[in-house]
Amino acid sequence: MSEAAINIHVLDAAYKPFPTFAEWASRASVDSVRWDRYNASLNSRHDLSPEILKRAREIAKRAAALDTGAIEGLYEVDRGFTYTVAFETAAWEVGLAKKGENVRPLFEAQLHAYDYMLDLATKSEPISEAAIRMLHEEVCRAQSTYRVMTAVGPQEQALTKGRYKVLPNHVRTRDGSDHSYAPVDVTPAEMARLVAELRSGAFLTAHPVLQAAYAHYGLVVIHPFADGNGRVARALASAFTYRAISMPIVILSEHKEAYLDSLESADQGDYQSFVDFMLTRSLDTIQLVEESLRGASAPTPEEGAAAINSLYITRGGYTQEQVDTAGGQLLQLVQSELTKAISGSAGPNLKGSVGQVIGFQSLPDSSHRLPVGNERALRIELSSSAPASAEIFTQLALWLPKDAGGDDDLLLVQVGGSNVVLIDNERKIEFSARMVEIVPSISGVLQMRVRSFAERIVGEMLKELRPLAEKALQGQR
Repeated sequence: MSEAAINIHVLDAAYKPFPTFAEWASRASVDSVRWDRYNASLNSRHDLSPEILKRAREIAKRAAALDTGAIEGLYEVDRGFTYTVAFETAAWEVGLAKKGENVRPLFEAQLHAYDYMLDLATKSEPISEAAIRMLHEEVCRAQSTYRVMTAVGPQEQALTKGRYKVLPNHVRTRDGSDHSYAPVDVTPAEMARLVAELRSGAFLTAHPVLQAAYAHYGLVVIHPFADGNGRVARALASAFTYRAISMPIVILSEHKEAYLDSLESADQGDYQSFVDFMLTRSLDTIQLVEESLRGASAPTPEEGAAAINSLYITRGGYTQEQVDTAGGQLLQLVQSELTKAISGSAGPNLKGSVGQVIGFQSLPDSSHRLPVGNERALRIELSSSAPASAEIFTQLALWLPKDAGGDDDLLLVQVGGSNVVLIDNERKIEFSARMVEIVPSISGVLQMRVRSFAERIVGEMLKELRPLAEKALQGQR
């Protein structure tokens, strides 16, 4: 027996089967309070048309479909590129073409895969082996080969779609160790066992995030296909959030390290880490869809968040200085995106500016405070030139959580302007962002939300400016 054959035999023997759903559920849980809170906010938007809801969810689907290929190294993306493709801005097709001629077919195949799972979820059809094999066909439709490591080095081999593997596909991990997947001869039985678990009564009544995490983990443990298993697993997981909230789970390429870390933790029996990862990504998706909805209902869309400096350690392990610094980053990000939005509409008849105001007093609610030393706000001004001279402004104050945890919100609140809005005698919250979206770095989802928020704010202000300019012009006649 050759050394290669002996190694395969050893790796096959090292395969550790995925747990039953009962074992999974006994060792992991979902923070349903956070889940319900985010969904309540999303579900409150009953005033929007089905077309706007569909568009917002399409943005999430396109982001998920684009970055699922990037996670596998099929091409590279960055935040700006993902935003461009997800929101279908004017240059998205040009940007996609610049990535290479094979990228658009891969992206479109991945889009079709998410559409397939949405259709399956909408029909409430049970997950079957046939459905999973069809999902593999869809996600790999534009891929004809895959790379295999052989005794003589990497080689390209033909990829058979919709069929289980016929050769071992154990891999070398990031730390250089070997990782075993299901041996070829037990793969059909393991897939039958996985589908049986996905049809069990306990699974069907479980929380959708717990379902999504389990289905994803079970499939990647087996690794039933020659290639494309990660893409299939992420699309399969989205079937359960599609059923619950009509949207996929968006996992961006920038989440790759945390994603792999949580999967490796699950391999060691820590299933909670992966469930928490999937919950966080689901909440990110909900927030992205909600901000897209807010933007879609205004003339234009996007939003931002952060915090500034202080003295003691909060319950989340932050110093007040970190909280204040995070607030400053948020204001800077929002200011930058507002400046871009204003410059895009400025001209000889329209001027605008945005700047930070220091020393602006505002009374926060009991859970928030003003930044230490300098109360900060953004002042946004728009004006039209003679003879239709008019001007409008608004001011957004920054409120910071007093005892910040990772999921506590930094707020931008309307505190002054040409038309201050009060809701139940309270000031209107224009934007919120969690600490974990900013520290240690600004997340890609937040970057997209801020851009949408800035465009929405400028669009709404321009809408208010027009009747004032019209009135001024009439007064000249």
